[in-house]
Amino acid sequence: MKRKAKRIIQQPPKAPQDNPKNKGSNLAGYGVNVPPDRFVVHIYFDQKGLADCADVFLAEKELLQWKTGTGSPIRNWKVCAADWIFDHRQRMKRRSRLSPYCSESI
Repeated sequence: MKRKAKRIIQQPPKAPQDNPKNKGSNLAGYGVNVPPDRFVVHIYFDQKGLADCADVFLAEKELLQWKTGTGSPIRNWKVCAADWIFDHRQRMKRRSRLSPYCSESI
C-alpha cells in the first residue's frame, strides 16, 4: 500500500513583534537604564505611594555610584528600588514600634 504525501501549506514568515528588549530607545520605563531618568523614578515612587522618597533613593544610589553592597553594578534599578522601598517601610514600622507614643512598645 502506498503512502499518501501530506500537503504542507507554506505560510508567510511572521513579522517581528514589537519586543521592548529589541528597542534601544524605548527602555526608559523598564528598569534597565542605569542610572535612570529622575522623572521615571519619581513616577515609580509615586505609584508605590512614596513620592517624597524618590529623591532620597536617588541620592543614596548616586552616592554608591549605582553599585550594590558587594560592588557589582546594578542592572535593574526597579528591583533595587523595590528592595529599598521594602526596607524603608520596615524601618518606619520599627520606628513607630519603638516610639514612646506607641501602645505596643510597653
